[in-house]
Amino acid sequence: MRLSAFNQYVVDYPEPGQTLVYNTFSGGFASLDASTFALLKKADAGGMLDDSERQFIEPELSDLFDDSVGILVESRAAEERAFRAWMERTRSDTTKVTATVSITFACNFDCTYCCQADVLNGRMMNAATGAATASWLADRALAIGAREIRLNFVGGEPLLHPDRIEQIIADIRTRTEHAGITVRFHLITNGYFLSSELVERWVPLGLIGAQVTLDGDETTHSITRVSKKGEDTFARIFANVVSASRRVRINLNGNYQENTVHGFAPLLTKLREAGMRQGSKIFFSPALAALGAHTEAGYGACHWSGSHPDLIIALGDEIRRNGFNPGDIGAIGPCSFHSRHDYAIDPEGHLYKCPGFLGKMDWAIGHVSTGLTSRYDGLAAINPQRLCGSCSHRPECAGGCVAALWIAQGRTEGVNCEIDFYDRHSDSLIKRRYALAVSDTPEAALALFPPSPVSIPERPATPGRSKALRVIAA
Repeated sequence: MRLSAFNQYVVDYPEPGQTLVYNTFSGGFASLDASTFALLKKADAGGMLDDSERQFIEPELSDLFDDSVGILVESRAAEERAFRAWMERTRSDTTKVTATVSITFACNFDCTYCCQADVLNGRMMNAATGAATASWLADRALAIGAREIRLNFVGGEPLLHPDRIEQIIADIRTRTEHAGITVRFHLITNGYFLSSELVERWVPLGLIGAQVTLDGDETTHSITRVSKKGEDTFARIFANVVSASRRVRINLNGNYQENTVHGFAPLLTKLREAGMRQGSKIFFSPALAALGAHTEAGYGACHWSGSHPDLIIALGDEIRRNGFNPGDIGAIGPCSFHSRHDYAIDPEGHLYKCPGFLGKMDWAIGHVSTGLTSRYDGLAAINPQRLCGSCSHRPECAGGCVAALWIAQGRTEGVNCEIDFYDRHSDSLIKRRYALAVSDTPEAALALFPPSPVSIPERPATPGRSKALRVIAA
């Protein structure tokens, strides 16, 4: 009998003298009194329990061993095998082919922290490459027996070329309809062209949602989300987001910096009052100096551990108070890199293992006209989280964003470890997960939330323009 390697412990919670145990692999909780916990630790360390001690903890054992809780395991070796089998199933899933398709490396915005700043060369996908992209995706899905093709269209700004999106969707449907494969797509867009007319036209084609970025309210959005024409884009994007949320799933994103974070709580109030669909996914995080962004453009390093993640929690609480859903803030991975049948495609048809490598030819794994190369086999075989040892956060992190690290160091080695983030904020995250698990409503859960680690900064008297630099590729 062993305590799981994936257990996290919060002392003196939910009541003084109790220990709340959260298992990152199962997602299960257990609240243990001091005596029970002491005996479990004794057994875990190899100590022999006498008859009275066994009788004392016997009523707890069946629940703690249950796979849905997973606090206790028969052996660490067996648990590790179960975790690796789960990870392999995640990596090898053949029910779906997922691809991030970049229609263009052009954009109508000039955002200060753009993670694609080093690849935005203005190129767009032509009709021939669009046809080859559709053909390759359809053939790939048919080859592995997938039941669904799920596409994420990105740019630059993908809605600069809606006709190419329509062409790819139509071509894939034509090639796969005989096999009963479902085709759905999602947009990652700045929202400027996400009109209600476009949404209505594309829902029958398979549009299921869009990710749109608003960096706070009208006083902060224009500081970092800069239009190349000098337009004030907030009002138009805000209206598009609220309207679209009534027809498709909208994931609203926001990237805060020191001089903009005060505009994010007011944005939530505006969205609620404007009638954005309740329960919509909203997530605010620090603008990171990652991938192609200039090192001075972010609010910290290329991962959360080196940035300002404490505000993610405070803003997440505010998101829930306004009736929206921030998701599980502690769930960083496994990301798309880990799935063998998840790809990224650039405007010229080059294939990559994940969106983080888009436009960086040194990391290409093939081309839609010629197929995958041996480079794909090499990257698909890599399981970075194996370098994480016995870390209890592997199921929710899986090594962080390896693309950002590997590109920076120029080799396929290492993980982008987020242990500092978890070490600092794990207790706060676990308490919030527990409150949501035991509460009937988000409102009831909020009443159980502990205070946020920090307070959201209030609006200064005179907010300033971002000092971040913008780098444009030659």
